[in-house]
Order: sequence, then structure tokens, then C-alpha cells
Amino acid sequence: MGKVIDFSAKERRLDEAYPLDSERGIYALLIQLHHVRESRFLRGDYDASLLLLDLAQSITEANLTHRQKQALKLVFIHDFIQKDAAHWMNISQQAVSDHVRSAIKRISEVNEEKEVA
Repeated sequence: MGKVIDFSAKERRLDEAYPLDSERGIYALLIQLHHVRESRFLRGDYDASLLLLDLAQSITEANLTHRQKQALKLVFIHDFIQKDAAHWMNISQQAVSDHVRSAIKRISEVNEEKEVA
């Protein structure tokens, strides 16, 4: 008798760790973005690729403002602290925080709508 392999276990694990229909899940994914991206190449993690594609599609569908996209990019892609991102964007640190928070909220709302449909 052979071994049973659960091919969807990793996908379920990623979906549980980074649910795209909750602000907590999106924030967790953005914090771990470099790690998830790296796992695609170092471990050939196909499910990580799918998760990142879903995130990218969700960001597009969320119709974020230019400032929201810019804040996400500086803080989570370029690893700026919010104070440095604020200086670069010529706004306050609180404004950066507000842009990040509202962007994450909008992305989660888009995914909640998908779940309901």
C-alpha cells in the first residue's frame, strides 16, 4: 500500500496563514512578502506563486489611490520605516500609516466581496 500525498496541504497552510479576506491576513502577508517571494525560487513553492498572484490581482481590483500604492510599495517592498516613507512622500508619518491601513482594508474588502459572490 502506497503513501497518500496531500498536494493541497501547503495551499491550505498558506491560505490559513495569510487569508486575503481579512486585514490581519493581508498585513501578515505583506510583512512576510520577501520570505514568500523567496520561497518560490528556493523551494519551488508553486502555492506561494499563486498566493502572490492573488495578492497582485486583489491590489489591482481594490482600485487603490496612487498614494496608497506608493505607501505600500515603500513600506513593504523597499522596507522603509514609515517615518522615512513619510519624508520621501513629503507627508506625515501618520498619513503614511493611514494610507497603509486604508489600502489593506480596501484589499480585504475586495476579497470579502469575492467570498460572498
